[in-house]
Amino acid sequence: MFLRLHPFSTILNTLIVTPKGKIPLSKIAKLDSNKEPSTITRDGLNYTLEVYGNREKGAISHIMANLEEQLQKVKLNPNVEMEQIGEQKQFKASAERMVGAIIVAVFLILFTLIGMFHSVKISLMILFSIPLTIIGASWTMLAIGYHVSMPAMMGFMLLSGIIVNNAILLIHFALEQMKEGMNKRDAMLESIKIRTRPVLMTAFAVSVGMLPVAQGTAIGLERLAPLGAVAIGGLVVGTLMTLIFIPVGFVWLVDEKAVISED
Repeated sequence: MFLRLHPFSTILNTLIVTPKGKIPLSKIAKLDSNKEPSTITRDGLNYTLEVYGNREKGAISHIMANLEEQLQKVKLNPNVEMEQIGEQKQFKASAERMVGAIIVAVFLILFTLIGMFHSVKISLMILFSIPLTIIGASWTMLAIGYHVSMPAMMGFMLLSGIIVNNAILLIHFALEQMKEGMNKRDAMLESIKIRTRPVLMTAFAVSVGMLPVAQGTAIGLERLAPLGAVAIGGLVVGTLMTLIFIPVGFVWLVDEKAVISED
């Protein structure tokens, strides 16, 4: 039978040569141990401890929200501070820039529409189609189980351009018919008859093309799955709602005399 001695025992039993002979080290010394990190990292003058984690398909915002919920049950030393870094920190910074870019884009679209149609009412009516896409996109993400992420926000920007284009097609054609002598109700009905087909073709063609992205089955494609889901749900629902609310708003708000006098 073999006994496994602690490394300290081997060291302490080492014989030391003295004027009076050899004595074990344990007679004149003792050893103690403390646990220390193998690598010391600092942020400024403060010691840091980094905890790494990898995710598969979940949105980083949802994962970190669950983490914060669990950390509420943990009591940290007052001298210890915790900060989320890495992808979460980058997401927050990118989200702020994305929101700023969306606001600037909306104002640029508004000014462009005012220059095209020479009407603030019509321009605001066209911009109203953008929130209609958010309804469909949100329903789709809730149904599938995706969460708000950077790809999802990119999908919202993609939707805005397509839906605004659909509303422009409907309203521009109706205005042209009004200038030829039609009343606004008949002009919008004629626009719906002629423009509905290309509008639906565009929406369903883009939706079908986004199906592989929304499924996220390919390696590396799962992180873009929210973009596909937002595009599909927003286009299908948003397009159908645009075909309902834009004509109603047009008939209700547009002034026939102003359109004819402008011509």
